[in-house]
Amino acid sequence: MTDDLSIVQAHPDDLATIISIVEEAAHWLHRRGITGQWPLTFPPEYLAPHVAKGDYYLVLLGDQPVGTCMLLWADPEVWGDVPNDAGYVHGLAIRRSVGGRGVGRAMLRWAEQTAAAAGKRYLRLDCWGENHELRRYYERAGFASRGVIDTGGGWMCALFEKEL
Repeated sequence: MTDDLSIVQAHPDDLATIISIVEEAAHWLHRRGITGQWPLTFPPEYLAPHVAKGDYYLVLLGDQPVGTCMLLWADPEVWGDVPNDAGYVHGLAIRRSVGGRGVGRAMLRWAEQTAAAAGKRYLRLDCWGENHELRRYYERAGFASRGVIDTGGGWMCALFEKEL
C-alpha cells in the first residue's frame, strides 16, 4: 500500500482537508481515552499560517488525502536553543481508514529522507508524555527518548530524536 503514497506540500486551499484529517485523529484519540494529546477542534486561524508558510504536507493515496504533518526546521518552543541540525515533525495524523497499514511509518521515513537531504543530522518529534502507546510507536520506529519536559501549564511533552 505505501508504494501508492505520495507526499506533497499543502497549499492554502488544502486547509479544510488538513483540519478534517487532524480532527479525525483527535476524535479517535479521545475515544481511546487519550485526551491530553490534541484538542477536538483546530481553529483554521491556528493552522493557516503554517500552511501559508509551506510547513504542512499532505499524504496522498492515489489522489485521496489520507495523512498530514508539518516539517519544520526549528522548534525553539519545545527544544529550546539548540544547533540548527535537525528537522522537526509535528501534527502527524492519518485517516483511520489507513490505520495499521504503514502510512505513519512511511511519513516518518519521508521526513527522515527530507531532513537528511537538507543536511540535517537529526529528526526530532514530540508527543504528550502520557501517550505511552505513541511513545512506544516512535521508539519502534528508531527514535530515542530524550526525556519529558513541562512546556507550560503542566503539559508534559515527551521528546524523541533519531540520528539520520
